[in-house]
Amino acid sequence: MARSKFYQFFPPPQFVQMPAVGLDISDTSMRFVELVEKRKGFVIGAFGEYGIPQGVIESGEVKKPEELRALFLELKKEHPELEFVSVSLPEEKAYLFELRLPIMKYSEVRGSIEFGLEEHVPLTAAEALFDYEIIKEDNASIYASVSVVPRTLVEGYLEAFKETGITPIAFEMEAHSLARAVIPRGDTETCMIVDFGKTRTGIAIISDGVVQFTSTIPVGGTSLTESIAKNLKIAYDEAEKIKREKGISGSSGDENLFLAVMSTISVLREEINKHQTYWQEHADSYGNRRLPIKKIYLCGGDSVLAGFPGFLATGLSSPVELSNTMVNVNTLEDYIPEISFNDSLRYAAALGLALRRPQ
Repeated sequence: MARSKFYQFFPPPQFVQMPAVGLDISDTSMRFVELVEKRKGFVIGAFGEYGIPQGVIESGEVKKPEELRALFLELKKEHPELEFVSVSLPEEKAYLFELRLPIMKYSEVRGSIEFGLEEHVPLTAAEALFDYEIIKEDNASIYASVSVVPRTLVEGYLEAFKETGITPIAFEMEAHSLARAVIPRGDTETCMIVDFGKTRTGIAIISDGVVQFTSTIPVGGTSLTESIAKNLKIAYDEAEKIKREKGISGSSGDENLFLAVMSTISVLREEINKHQTYWQEHADSYGNRRLPIKKIYLCGGDSVLAGFPGFLATGLSSPVELSNTMVNVNTLEDYIPEISFNDSLRYAAALGLALRRPQ
């Protein structure tokens, strides 16, 4: 499958084939995972999570590169083995569209996409960095899914990585990383990934092994905690504790808590349902009927709240399940991961990035 990365460094030849550590960076935290290849799959090497102060990164855009650089230096000091990393990029700043091209050599696809880029996104070719995946091809056309981000977005991260001893060798949209982590290798059925994060929820639809739709909803675990704190008139920390202890299913015995929880989660479920309905009832850009969504995978730190998967599944036409983020790492028959199942849902994107193999 032909690909073109958002941004590719070219380190000395002896390092070109070296797998990179997955580094997932959000507005509030960064997580990294190293995967060590063994005879029967991968095992987890170094991993960790670090908080990012408010205002350093906003909606995925680096606002204070010097402060982010200081965090990278601290990370490098504590984990000197970190050298090369693959880094996730936020969905909020990306554009995703389908493109039909005439039959051509795969080596010519990138140039053809770049030539017509300005017809699809509000960026010039010089202002943009793009990635693409071939969806399918027939006798007359090549169909591609194209992802585009502003060049300045990537340059903000590159500035922060300068002189830290950590070299990013590739950047990719978070949805691609999540898909690589949670969808079993070789599975081409149409599915949805719902990443219920701290400050927002990412939605991605994958079909034929290719990310074909993404969206971001400004509802996350923090929204849920704030709603509980407001309705019960308690401090944020206390509301967070109640959320962790009672989750969704344990809120029914307290009317105020139940209303606080349901008001937030219902918004999320309605958005998921809206995206699912639109996908399944509207043809693609070429008039073809889309395949139905067979399954919804949940990941993200707060996706493990008691009763959360079951509540989301109510009213949706597809089954909902918590993701097995280790499905493409190891069989787990003879290997117990160093990361617990609940914690692994927070590390989904980092695991997907670490699973990237040199291309």
